[in-house]
Amino acid sequence: MEYPRTLNSCHPPVKVRQGFQRITPYSRFFSTIFLVDLITFDSGESVRKFQEADRSALYHVCLATGDSGASAVHLYNEKDMLGEIYVGPYLSFQPDLSLTLIQDGLSGYALAALDTRSFEETLSKQWWPVILEKYSNRSPENFTEREKSLFEYIQNPPLRPEKIVKDYPSHLHIDLLEKAQGRGIGKAMMQQIFKTLREQGSPGVHLGMGAKNARAFTFYTKLGFTLLDKNDDEWTMGLKF
Repeated sequence: MEYPRTLNSCHPPVKVRQGFQRITPYSRFFSTIFLVDLITFDSGESVRKFQEADRSALYHVCLATGDSGASAVHLYNEKDMLGEIYVGPYLSFQPDLSLTLIQDGLSGYALAALDTRSFEETLSKQWWPVILEKYSNRSPENFTEREKSLFEYIQNPPLRPEKIVKDYPSHLHIDLLEKAQGRGIGKAMMQQIFKTLREQGSPGVHLGMGAKNARAFTFYTKLGFTLLDKNDDEWTMGLKF
């Protein structure tokens, strides 16, 4: 099984101001809270932690990059299905490790789980049963081929190999819309995730990528990842802190 599609920059980053906090009023349900940017870019983009109001837009990002980085909107009738499998669990159970990119709206995310085994156990009890019930009630026999494949995934979510999680217990992935690619944004978001994982005590992180995604492989290698495992469809890479 391939982890969520990943698209990152291989170009030098734009200037980034990390640690600079821009306080922005944000209204929801007639109340006002304040969002603190974790990263701001000279070109105007910013990155902050996920807020619940972001969920629908981030599901759309997942779908819009769901065909090996290209749009998968035309491949699914159930428009939230991909996001509910590959994005929703992180937003619900690891919001502190879920980052939202703001660029003319919401344009990307970086997501991680601190302890993969604990995360998988939580999902098996609190997430997958709910999602399975939802789509079991939607005539699975009428799903597209891709939806049928995802429905099978929901029924039996694969666990990450012990040989990987033993030394690289955390995992992550990132998706950016095309307009946000190639500008150093992905690299900055990844480094923010690394920082948070280290602060929370993680000794290492892994990720999965398509075996034919040469651009992603180059990007991850430049970030310090090494190849841990591979098959014809998927490569697993890891980084120790």
